Amino acid sequence: ILTLEQCLDWAFQNNKQLLEKEKQVAIAEGAVKEAKGGFWPTLNYQAVHEKSDVTQYQVGLAYEDHQFAAGVNASLPLYTGGMLRNNLKLARIQLDIAQEALRKAKQQLIHDVKQAYYQVWLGEKVVQVQEASYQNLDQHVNRVQIRYNAETASKLDLMRAKVQRDTLKPKVINAQNQLVLAKLQLATIIGYPKDQPYQVRYDAAQLEMPESVTLSLSGILNEAHENRPELRQIQHKAGINQIVTAMEKASYKPNAGLSVGYGGKYKDVTFEDWYDAWTLTFSVGGKLYDRKIHAKIEQAKKEEELTGIQEANLRDMIRLEAEQSLQNLTVSMETTRANQASIELAKEALRMTGIRVDNGMATTMDIMDAQLALDQALIGYYQGIVSYLTAEAKLDLVMGRD
Repeated sequence: ILTLEQCLDWAFQNNKQLLEKEKQVAIAEGAVKEAKGGFWPTLNYQAVHEKSDVTQYQVGLAYEDHQFAAGVNASLPLYTGGMLRNNLKLARIQLDIAQEALRKAKQQLIHDVKQAYYQVWLGEKVVQVQEASYQNLDQHVNRVQIRYNAETASKLDLMRAKVQRDTLKPKVINAQNQLVLAKLQLATIIGYPKDQPYQVRYDAAQLEMPESVTLSLSGILNEAHENRPELRQIQHKAGINQIVTAMEKASYKPNAGLSVGYGGKYKDVTFEDWYDAWTLTFSVGGKLYDRKIHAKIEQAKKEEELTGIQEANLRDMIRLEAEQSLQNLTVSMETTRANQASIELAKEALRMTGIRVDNGMATTMDIMDAQLALDQALIGYYQGIVSYLTAEAKLDLVMGRD
């Protein structure tokens, strides 16, 4: 027996898309560390051993046979026109985007698990209703058989009762097949073994359904605009475009760097009595003109305009989703209450119809109609509960709740 919490735990552990997003966050974190490393000095070393039959001249010395040179060098960027700083900002924004993608994947997974879980519960309830209906009609056939044997019911009544019972058999089989598919879908989402049977647990009696929907459209939209991962991603994308523009403009600013080196040369591979020297280098350089920079700046501006259009479109879609979810929530509440009130009435009508049939005051068709009314009330009640719970899960998704 699986609870909803167990299914969510299974999904978080096994869902491949979620694992992929987590890896992308880890990669983005590595990119931030790489960007921070650009502010630190770099240390390089080199050792070269050359042999040649041509005389080599180095600093007034000649080595006819071979030569060994080695050294170390440390360099530090002093000023890059904001390139390093903007590169770090870019890496951090990309990390935020990856984290928002992970949030979205988790929110979508929670919604999908809840929806699949409640569909399994609904499937189990529908199977119970259809099997109970079949059993009731089978008992009705037995009662008609007894009356037929006592010559108080006609052969037509008996045949009609059997036909009505047998016509319900395909509904039972269809409900069982739908349950199998619903269980397979849930097992696929959470990574549960496909060949291992299970049941779900939910107590509908504990559902506290409010008298009316207390959420307002404006409240939903405010929370969605603040928390939706997609909106945050688009806003971060706008920041990326601004940083890219600043980085391209920084290409025209000078770059200043400092380098310190130590090295030497000798005819043998040794560091004793070799000719060594220290070097200290300060360099300044930059670009005077590059047509590609102008093109990239214009492209970044177009990207900013595109981001604004995408954000406006997403806000429209969020509003549509919010209104649909609110309507679904309201309809499901009223449907559940209406069917809940009809269940007891349908049960009593079925019981009274059975008594009337036994007394010859009603027919098998009346039994069938009463049974169908009860089935519709029960299934409608369970469908209303699932619709309500699914609408709640959808609202959480619309508002970007974790």
